[in-house]
Amino acid sequence: MRLDIPTLAVVTVFVTAVLGGLLIFAGLQNRAVRAPLTWGSAFVLCAVGMVLGAVRGTVPDWLSIQFANALVLGGLGLLWLGARQFDGRSLRAALVAVAPALWLASCSVPAILADINLRTVIASTLAGVIALVAAGEIWRGRAEPLMSRMPTSATLIGYGSLMLARVPLTLLMPQAPGDNHLTASALYPLLAFGSLLFAVVLAFLLLNMTKERSELRHKTAALVDALTGVANRRAFFTRAQRLLRQRHGDGGALAVLLFDLDHFKAINDRLGHAAGDAVLVNFAATATRTLGPAALFGRIGGEEFAAAIRVGDLDEARAVADRVRREFALAEQADDVAPTVSIGVALQGEATATLAVLMAAADRALYRAKEKGRNRVASSATGAMDSAAAADVIDRRGWSNLPASA
Repeated sequence: MRLDIPTLAVVTVFVTAVLGGLLIFAGLQNRAVRAPLTWGSAFVLCAVGMVLGAVRGTVPDWLSIQFANALVLGGLGLLWLGARQFDGRSLRAALVAVAPALWLASCSVPAILADINLRTVIASTLAGVIALVAAGEIWRGRAEPLMSRMPTSATLIGYGSLMLARVPLTLLMPQAPGDNHLTASALYPLLAFGSLLFAVVLAFLLLNMTKERSELRHKTAALVDALTGVANRRAFFTRAQRLLRQRHGDGGALAVLLFDLDHFKAINDRLGHAAGDAVLVNFAATATRTLGPAALFGRIGGEEFAAAIRVGDLDEARAVADRVRREFALAEQADDVAPTVSIGVALQGEATATLAVLMAAADRALYRAKEKGRNRVASSATGAMDSAAAADVIDRRGWSNLPASA
């Protein structure tokens, strides 16, 4: 089937412009993620550049050659800028003008301006390099679990590779000296169709990546304590159940640590809630740093926090808890504030112990630590707690809704 080149050019321009408008609309709808505005502007800029290039012969050459390609290169530069904006990196917006400036400087050389092959080589090289650099920017943020990130980077790599492949093809199959219209090139149908496909796929992936970012943030917000940045009550219990299942599977022991800040109400009453919030944030940071990344740590209510860790025995769990206690006592605090923490430690004493029973044992140990004067660690094993006592604690603390088995 023979492609009608003028029709293909019109469709490419129209689709690119519409996709740019959709990206701009998406950016206006969600101000928390501003990159779609930049990406949409990139598509619109490229569409304008393609229009000017397609009407060559009816407008001055400086407009259809120099300015048109400068707009397209600027649009590709905005794709790179949007990638940096999406991942919160410094924008360096001035770098967007580098490729257009190089192009315009090249066209100021009469020999280059008069040779369509040299212009094609320069423009394709600049476009390919920009696309590959933009792909690298997208890939740099791969630590964030967005499924669309890899195909977005791959699409940009594909387009960049196509542009760079155009260089040797142009040199091997040069434009006829007397034919200076872009659409007469043997490569134009492939280039136009590739540009159309690239625009559609890339716009879809960018929109989807933005959507995934919003969904991930909402999901994270639902599982993270807004003040301290650690897991909230719901997230802690959900993940602790998962850890308990894993412990049952390999026969190891799981320890639960319950932390309660001593005399926290007095701090709030004497110094105000801002000071109390600062103490909570300080403790969360201290405990997170001391426990390390392998531990599950969260805020389960008020001034109470919990941790679930894998240990060899109860002595190891106590040692970890006491290290947190000492580190918090040494942590730099605001003026007139010297908070301490009491800790209850419970070790899974039997393979059938549920999370609710483990939490109840830790709660009883915490109660003993406070009875003995606070700022200390007390411990117990689930097997040492009778079922009636465990049921009483579970009911009092509202843990009866936890799954009965792990």
